[in-house]
Amino acid sequence: MSFERRQLTDAHDLRALSHPLRVRIMELLAQEGPLTATEAATELGTTPANCSFHLRLLARHGFVEEAEGGVGRQRPWQLVEQETRISTRDLDAEGLSALRALDELRWVRRQHRQSEWWRTRDTYPEHWRGAASESFAVLHLTADELVELRDAVQAVVNSYVDRGAPSKRRPGTAPVDIAVSMTPLRPPLPGGQP
Repeated sequence: MSFERRQLTDAHDLRALSHPLRVRIMELLAQEGPLTATEAATELGTTPANCSFHLRLLARHGFVEEAEGGVGRQRPWQLVEQETRISTRDLDAEGLSALRALDELRWVRRQHRQSEWWRTRDTYPEHWRGAASESFAVLHLTADELVELRDAVQAVVNSYVDRGAPSKRRPGTAPVDIAVSMTPLRPPLPGGQP
């Protein structure tokens, strides 16, 4: 099984993602698998009606879908198994604005998850504490080398993506946050100087 690839270019789709509760709903579905609106509401501290509204909106934009089993209020929802790509060169001004809002939300959520890990890591079994890692580096690369590094890292991550699909989850697994950021710290100096 491989994920469908989806290139997001529509500002309305990006705006659908750019809402704090919808970001949290999608994180929850990625971590826990299919959930009803009531189950999601309990986890997120909101009402089932509110979760139901946001789940239906995410479904209209193709990010979630109804899972098998259940009817009416007891129907579970799941993430659509797809790889989503966003390229700034494909976006108009409205799309870029929506992407900025989404990026800010994702960054805040990333910081929250990282803080939660630091706060609770001593409660994890030793083999999970030992398996977790963070790495930081400042490399001096050309734009072509950065693309090469990005593609190599993405290929490694992609080789594990199918294993995490809700339909492929195995006993003993846990949701693992993989975040890789490769961003220039400043523009290159003129004339190719370091």
